Amino acid sequence: MAATTDPDTLHLSADPQLASPFFTLPAEIRNLIYTEFWHLGPSRQHIVLERVDDKVSSPRPPPRDAVPVERWAHTPCVADPARPDVRFDRFLVTSPVSAARDVWGKRLKSEWCLHWACEERCGPDVVAIARMRAQPPSTMWEEFPAPLPEDEHIEAPSRAPIPKSGFLDLLRVCKRMYLEALPSLYATTTFIFTDTRTAGDFLSLYTGTPALTLRHPIRSVELCLRIPNILTEIYYPPATANPSAGGGGGGDNGRGDDGPPAVFAGRARPGLSMSNNPWQRVCDALAALPQLQDLRVWLDSSDLRPWHKRVSETRFFGRLFDVRVAGGEAAGRFVLGVPELPERRGPDSQALEGQYLEGERLEGAPFVLERGPRPNNWRVHLRNIVGISAMAG
Repeated sequence: MAATTDPDTLHLSADPQLASPFFTLPAEIRNLIYTEFWHLGPSRQHIVLERVDDKVSSPRPPPRDAVPVERWAHTPCVADPARPDVRFDRFLVTSPVSAARDVWGKRLKSEWCLHWACEERCGPDVVAIARMRAQPPSTMWEEFPAPLPEDEHIEAPSRAPIPKSGFLDLLRVCKRMYLEALPSLYATTTFIFTDTRTAGDFLSLYTGTPALTLRHPIRSVELCLRIPNILTEIYYPPATANPSAGGGGGGDNGRGDDGPPAVFAGRARPGLSMSNNPWQRVCDALAALPQLQDLRVWLDSSDLRPWHKRVSETRFFGRLFDVRVAGGEAAGRFVLGVPELPERRGPDSQALEGQYLEGERLEGAPFVLERGPRPNNWRVHLRNIVGISAMAG
């Protein structure tokens, strides 16, 4: 869905279509028609990257070390984000050695989180690229699970790619219609992202100049992210953090602690910091969208350790305090969904006091905070070990 055609070039070569009855209509009427046309198609779209098949254009096989050519693509969302997340509950009731255990276990580890059904409907190239961009290069991936047989009575959408809906054909009518209809397409579409790199790269395309934001007025964005622990560790409070420091947002408030594990501190990647990482680039891009009207962010962590032990929310979400959505917090159009915190925070809970978005640290927040349950990664890990032992025995 990313526009790769230069609008300035199209303006120079576009035919005014003076003989067309459609273009004799007032501009306001034409824009209403465009908007209604977009509403006929799926308005919630996952933005992804897909490999470009160059076999047709080049009969020679590509070199082994050739980098795959990628292009922006979109696939309709088939998930209902309002439905409860049933993955963990379904996983717990499966037998240790069963196809259902394998399927639900891998859905729990899916980087698409609540949109696991959308992932299973995508083509294999899209899924492979999405996984590669969501994880550190050293991460090894298992093959994606095949759908369960019908007699398993498990929700397992078909893996066949979704057929093209054709709703973008309007942009192919002529150059003038392309130029007129493109802004309304961006204004009526909800752009959904399930990894930070894709979100940051795509949104940054439309935040450079006022002309870009006028031609591509992105108004609705959803992020559904399973954050790798390498990102949350970047924001872990230092041992010298001051727990009594006031303020919310992006302060370095927090109690003293041992800091990140030695393996991370000793092998930190060059250039990776609180101000320079994929998550921060997403936040910067969101803060630069001037026409944003709806923003929903749902987060989980892939860390085996509980969220409350390793995530400094005041530091990790600090940049989101600069994001502005039409209507502000009162309108409830900017929702931040994060894991729930333990009810009791004694010394044995290892809570990061002063590091959570609560109380005075929510003052001035432009978002509505929603806490909810998340899958227990440690229990999933232990059950997988039990399953492997059962298979070996």
